[in-house]
Amino acid sequence: MGKKRCFRVLVSIACAAVFVLIGAGAATGMSKKDVSMTAYGVGTQAYIFSAGIAEAVDKVAGIKTRVIPAGNDVGRMLPLRAGEVDLSIVTGGTGWVVSHGAFDFATEEWGPQPIRMAWRGGNVIVGSYTRADSGIKKLSDLKGKRVAQVIGSPTINKNVEGFLAFGGLTLKDCKVNKFPSHGEAGKALTEGFIDMYQFGTTGSRPMETAGSVHGIHWFNMDPNDQAGWERFWQHAPWPDKVLATRYAGKEKGIKPFWTAGYPYNLWAWKSTSAETVYTYSKAIWEGYDLYKDKHPELPHWNHETLVDSNGCYYPYHEGVIKMLKEKGVWTAKL
Repeated sequence: MGKKRCFRVLVSIACAAVFVLIGAGAATGMSKKDVSMTAYGVGTQAYIFSAGIAEAVDKVAGIKTRVIPAGNDVGRMLPLRAGEVDLSIVTGGTGWVVSHGAFDFATEEWGPQPIRMAWRGGNVIVGSYTRADSGIKKLSDLKGKRVAQVIGSPTINKNVEGFLAFGGLTLKDCKVNKFPSHGEAGKALTEGFIDMYQFGTTGSRPMETAGSVHGIHWFNMDPNDQAGWERFWQHAPWPDKVLATRYAGKEKGIKPFWTAGYPYNLWAWKSTSAETVYTYSKAIWEGYDLYKDKHPELPHWNHETLVDSNGCYYPYHEGVIKMLKEKGVWTAKL
């Protein structure tokens, strides 16, 4: 099987997802009142974000949002590039990989891509974790243990490699189990099929682990261990050092810990309709009070973070620039 055919097969598998229409019946075409976006799978932070935002946008502007969950980065980006969807909600880590044409996107079919920010969301805090009763306390203790890789998801996979590198390990030092999606890998950890994974610290899968009889243990990354962080960044150059103050298990007395953080964004392609991005971003701006309480992270998807350029290596879409100028907050720096 040739490279291109293999790629198409992988994409077909990745895109075999359930179409979820939020606030509307089955749609057969696009219109000014019908916007579609790809997201991570059901149960992930991005999927919950998209549902909360979609509800607010519908109430503010009467725009229905069709959310398409996909298991990996390729499956989320391909429909966006092809113009089959208008938006995608993924992290700044994925944005870095796609815009640089790196890892799984360093192919003839891809290379560096002209993605644009349609909304700069709050920072996602990503931690590496295990079950509390695993006996594993430090990242360096993972030698010989089972870790996950997700097919077609270079951001997740490189994060996992980075966490291992912080502990002085590589994938070769561990037993690698591959999964079709982010959610499945998180579920596998709770069920004891793997010993370490990475997830947004307030994501549904860590919450399930923390709430199980096994409990959860987050790995702390000493902010003063510069050599460890340098090893991490060799694999995943997009995050900053972050003190996690929002995380699964906090209510059970687990103390704050140092880990990685980077923006969660709503993305468009450069060629995506400027009017669509303008209208949708304006509805998000005006619908903040309606969606901010739908998830613990959504209060951080506010007007201030939208114009925070820290940790962002990508241009804004012309549609959101128009909206920001209209709101009087566009600056020369932006």
